[in-house]
Amino acid sequence: AEVPAKSCTKIMKELNGACSRFSDLQFKPKIVMPCGTDNTRKIILLDDKHRSNNLIQLEGGSVTDIDVKIVYRNWSASQILRAILPDSIDDSEVVSGFEVIGHIAHLNLRECHDKYKFVIGQVILDKNPFLKTVVNKLKTIHSEYRYFDMEVLAGEHNFITTAIEHKIKFTMDFSKLYWNSRLGSEHKRIVDLIPVGSTVLDMFCGIGPFALPLARKKCHVHANDLNPESYNYLLKNITLNKIPQQFITCHNQDGRELIRNFDGQIDFVLMNLPASATEFLDVFRGLYCGRKSGLKPPTVFCYHFAEMTSPEKTSTEAVIAKLGCQVLPDEVHLVRKTAPKTWMTCVRFVVPHSVLYDESENKRIKLDTEKSEKLDNELDTFIF
Repeated sequence: AEVPAKSCTKIMKELNGACSRFSDLQFKPKIVMPCGTDNTRKIILLDDKHRSNNLIQLEGGSVTDIDVKIVYRNWSASQILRAILPDSIDDSEVVSGFEVIGHIAHLNLRECHDKYKFVIGQVILDKNPFLKTVVNKLKTIHSEYRYFDMEVLAGEHNFITTAIEHKIKFTMDFSKLYWNSRLGSEHKRIVDLIPVGSTVLDMFCGIGPFALPLARKKCHVHANDLNPESYNYLLKNITLNKIPQQFITCHNQDGRELIRNFDGQIDFVLMNLPASATEFLDVFRGLYCGRKSGLKPPTVFCYHFAEMTSPEKTSTEAVIAKLGCQVLPDEVHLVRKTAPKTWMTCVRFVVPHSVLYDESENKRIKLDTEKSEKLDNELDTFIF
């Protein structure tokens, strides 16, 4: 409709927005536009149902047809991808969400996307101006350090980025270590549960999403990661965030060594390695044998991947199997779905005294050590 400029507000109010046909667009065209060079009149885009509204004529306006161009910029990424991807790709498989780590978009594409992965990456880059790099996770995983290979689909080949989580900055090389922005609420949940002043051993700390906020909270944290890249960025992030050094000690070793070599009261142990954390639970067997009396048993937060049907039961059974005794968890928390049939869980339990003071395990470790030392001596004698 072409109407007097002075009547625009009145007409728009009466017509309740006038035009809703562009509501699905990411960037909508202007509903009210100039009428050429005539400053006394305006163009209002209308829905068809408003064409015969008497107010337009009463205010001195008229209804006419004009062409409105809807271009690539107006559509959202998911709308564009739905339009260009073949019908064989179901609507539920059209990429609509992704993880964001600083300037990086992290996709986890399926096999059906393989032929179109680079155009998918470019569309996501175009539609999100804050992004500079779009990557896709590959199936290859580094078994020792537990991070995935990835390929660049669009943008810069730049993996050095910074994520901000609960007012703490985490700088990293995303291609060489593990980070998951979707775990922010879980990190906060654990930090909130652990009291100020507690001694916490973080066995697989990564770049510090648990360790740094706990140290800032004035817990005494021993943060460990086997991956040298994670360890180096952990140190950088401590400095970057001005974390008090007296509250955090960093280690670059096997998680079992962190536990075995720690001499003192352990209040909490974090085991955030869901693919294999339960395999490390045997480190607690006989842990307190030969140590000073009066040590309280630690509370463990052990992460695990469990079947969708009964995740609490599956995770509890995995913990019991490795500890070698019955244990009643304080809680089995469902963290998030990681696949159509898989939950990531967090089992919280207090290590039983029978496990901590298991003499048979202590004797086994001592025997293994003696055998190893004997073999070393025999090899030295043979060599020299």
